[in-house]
Amino acid sequence: MAGQALFKKAHELNYPLLADIKGDVANKFGVPLRDGGEIKKDVLGKEVTLVRGVTPGRWTFVIDKQGKIAFKDDKVSATEDSKKVLAALKKAK
Repeated sequence: MAGQALFKKAHELNYPLLADIKGDVANKFGVPLRDGGEIKKDVLGKEVTLVRGVTPGRWTFVIDKQGKIAFKDDKVSATEDSKKVLAALKKAK
């Protein structure tokens, strides 16, 4: 989870990140997995090696207050995702 802590710090995120090292949560949601491995990244001006057990597909979920999936998108787009999530949150209210 050290890699996630670095990612969170580097991107100044103010919410928790899920550490799903074995892909257990991804499997429960039907998200496909690939083998993990090591990648080198520049984080805050320092090169670090990040190790992944598995690499899940990038999917977006919105969970409603009752714990049900209100929105699922398996075609994540960095430029469009926030708009889709905001629309789903408004609809879920």
